[in-house]
Amino acid sequence: MTDSKDTLTQALPTPGAGAAFDHLAWHSITPSLTNPRKHFDQAALQDLADSIAATGVHQPILVRPLPAHRVAAEQTKAKAENRERAAYEIVAGERRWRACGLANAVQVPAMIRDMTDDEALEAQVIENLQREDITELEEAEGYQVLMQHQGINADQLKLKIGKSRAYVYARLKILDMCAEGKEALRAGSIDFSKALLIARIPSKQLQLKAIEYMTKPKGWDNKLPSYRDCAKHVQQEFMLDLDKARFNITDASLVAKAGSCMQCSKRTGANPDLYDDIDSADVCTDRTCFDNKTQAHIAQQVAAAKEKGQTVIVGEEAQELAGQHGYNDKMVGYRRLDTAEDSPTDQPLRKIIGKQMEAEGILPVKIESRRNKGELLDALPNDVVLRLLKAVEGQADASAKVSKEVIAFAEDKKAKAAAKAEGKYEQAWRNQLRDRTWEVIIEDNPADAFNLDVHRYLVRGAVSSLSTADAEAVAAILGLGKVGGVSALHQFAKDTPAPHLLHLLCVMQRDVSANYYGYGREKNEGLMLVARAVFGPQLQTVIKEEKHAAAVLHLPKPAPDNTDAPKSDLPLTPAARTTKDGGQGKAKGKTQRDPAALAGGGGKKLSAEAAAAGIAAALQAAAGEPEPGAAEAAQGNDAGPVAAAAAQAPGPLVTLTRSKQAKPAADTPAADGTGESADDGQDGADVKTGAAVAKPLTPETRAEAIGKGVRVLPTVSKSLRTWIGEEGKAVSLMGDRAVFVEFPAAPRCKPLTKSFDASELELVQNLEAV
Repeated sequence: MTDSKDTLTQALPTPGAGAAFDHLAWHSITPSLTNPRKHFDQAALQDLADSIAATGVHQPILVRPLPAHRVAAEQTKAKAENRERAAYEIVAGERRWRACGLANAVQVPAMIRDMTDDEALEAQVIENLQREDITELEEAEGYQVLMQHQGINADQLKLKIGKSRAYVYARLKILDMCAEGKEALRAGSIDFSKALLIARIPSKQLQLKAIEYMTKPKGWDNKLPSYRDCAKHVQQEFMLDLDKARFNITDASLVAKAGSCMQCSKRTGANPDLYDDIDSADVCTDRTCFDNKTQAHIAQQVAAAKEKGQTVIVGEEAQELAGQHGYNDKMVGYRRLDTAEDSPTDQPLRKIIGKQMEAEGILPVKIESRRNKGELLDALPNDVVLRLLKAVEGQADASAKVSKEVIAFAEDKKAKAAAKAEGKYEQAWRNQLRDRTWEVIIEDNPADAFNLDVHRYLVRGAVSSLSTADAEAVAAILGLGKVGGVSALHQFAKDTPAPHLLHLLCVMQRDVSANYYGYGREKNEGLMLVARAVFGPQLQTVIKEEKHAAAVLHLPKPAPDNTDAPKSDLPLTPAARTTKDGGQGKAKGKTQRDPAALAGGGGKKLSAEAAAAGIAAALQAAAGEPEPGAAEAAQGNDAGPVAAAAAQAPGPLVTLTRSKQAKPAADTPAADGTGESADDGQDGADVKTGAAVAKPLTPETRAEAIGKGVRVLPTVSKSLRTWIGEEGKAVSLMGDRAVFVEFPAAPRCKPLTKSFDASELELVQNLEAV
């Protein structure tokens, strides 16, 4: 019986003649000592045994008479196991023989051939090559045994097995892995490609480090490194570019045992088929040998420098001089002579003070490089460098014959001194102006210091600090449009006549998100700060009202209740008040507010002037720098300039484009021309009852509506369509066009206040004052 893990025995070449077929006793056969196959999967072996027990062995194994050199050992083993000595040795088919043993088969069909050790071994290697499940390590071990027994090299082996030279060398190379690496390959912890990377490292200690890197999961996804990562790691950590070596790579006497790098077998160029993934032929794969040559080179340099009388600093002492300069070779207390990094100009120090060093007989100090092991850098102590620089500077000032580098150094030093003085001057007068201005502010408290331009400057900063999404949201609220809204908002911040209102809107927008929580701060701190200043103690009621309106719009409708009792004290939206089900009908969302709403109040308690003053006071308090009069203005007391400015009614933040006034319906009083004049001298509290008389408002006549009844026209903007036909009382004005209207709410709830453009309202003469 065979399966995908076996090959056909008869396909093997038949050396010689005299082959015979027989059914041999299972105990008369013993495995070969040279079989390349060392691992047998027990689960697959049991499956084969079950098949043999059911249908028998379909394919005979190949055996040869037990070689004479094994007879004595086999006799001893058989005696110890109390059995007859085996008479045959397996050449091919050991897996089938093992499965027969598990199946308790008494006999095994076999082809018997007389074969020499070399013939048997070659047959075994070739038979294993035809297996589908052969491992690279088993294959390499088989090649090694074949080469040893037949005395052939890799080039001869490739001809015998029909494989390329690179293929054979790669297989044989993994035999150079340490035992831990081979076990990792057998266990599947690494694959052949990674095993080859490890095998190319000559040192066992470094191989173990590479194995640890390749078998340890890394990264946020806890995955093993890829082949590309492993190859990069091995090249960076365990291979060295000979072109960057500090020693002479052709010097065979530097380390006599190692010889010249150019003739070393551990150089990539010595075996290009094995290192075809390495671009250069001059890469050393033996770091230990490379380091030994580097140390030998340093020793030669130190000896030569000391012979000249120079000071040499190497090893730990040199590392201490590096200090905190881990990214370069700068040294504590020393300056390097051959790099511009330690020079006052763009020229190395040697070009500036080199001749002066020769004139005074000064020799540089040799200090080992921190970054490039084996390199000795020429340097001088800082005090010596400064003295030499002053000397050559004096020579330049005295018009002595000096090099162009010295002249450039002297001129550069003068230019830097002048630039430094200029910088100090520019900063000094600005600091002095700041201090002097602050003294006047503290002493005189000028009312116009915090003027419109200053507040525009602050609000431009607030607008710039907004994210793109927040800036677009503010632009949409102001009706600046979706296309180019952000740039329009920045321009608007420069020109607005009411920067304080835009500032409040920015403060609220920055903290309006339901998903953002500032650590250690109140949730939605900026939003709540402004809202608290506007609504005062009524803020919680306002929040309840807005939550209810949002729930009607977004949350699932509750199950219908047949009782007539009211469910809560929350106010109903206008759309809900016009239906019998108390607001269960479809509600339209509020997506955009009129610019005038930026300063809108929410109740009878605060006037528009008091609300604006309160906001100003609250913002000043939040900033830790309250302005004189802000707190008094918030309490309705006599206030300073801040309260006076806040009490003024500024113009609108932006003028929104409204649709044209629609003609009133035929059955309204305004349609038949019976409406009364708005300037009849009567105020809102004295409106007479009787037939309703409606009169559309305009920006010029809106002041007449204060304290009187108004009705929302069909021309209202899209975001306020749910208020069409609702009647309320005009309570205040804002800017050039806006009117605040107060609408009645549910019992025990605060009235709702909304802002409208004057053209969206009509005066209703017969509505009683609310």
